[in-house]
Amino acid sequence: MDSNGEVVSIIRSYEDFMPYCKFQREEQYDTYQIPLHGFKIAQFNVCLNDEKETIKIEGQRPLDGTRWSRFRQEFKVPCHVYNTKDLHARFGNGVLQIRLPKKKPSNDASDSVVNKSLLLRLKTSKMAILRIAVAVVVGVAVGGYVIFKCLPSKHAIEKH
Repeated sequence: MDSNGEVVSIIRSYEDFMPYCKFQREEQYDTYQIPLHGFKIAQFNVCLNDEKETIKIEGQRPLDGTRWSRFRQEFKVPCHVYNTKDLHARFGNGVLQIRLPKKKPSNDASDSVVNKSLLLRLKTSKMAILRIAVAVVVGVAVGGYVIFKCLPSKHAIEKH
């Protein structure tokens, strides 16, 4: 309050900005690098929302007088790709780094590939056996026909 007992309200004016974000892929994890020069760690928040599969980063800091700088950024973080329980955020030298460890492929997936491969081989083997069986049946039928037609019958031999 001022000396007259009146409440003085300070109106802030905000300058919104979108921080640059570098996304780096590696074999075991991916990393977001966001430069937030001029910010202190207490001036921004990093929140993970597993249900929405997002990371939200927002912050604000005073510039001068009633002017403030603020930002809000959201990133998609698919839970089937990343192990969000082991997410790691670090702030140093004015750069926020968020490391997202990738999930390791489960054995179930590799077992499924092996099972599909085995099933394919079994189907192939069944087809090969079926082809061989058809060839044998056709061979026996042709052989029987040839023997029946080419060899003299008993009746023909007796007549001579």
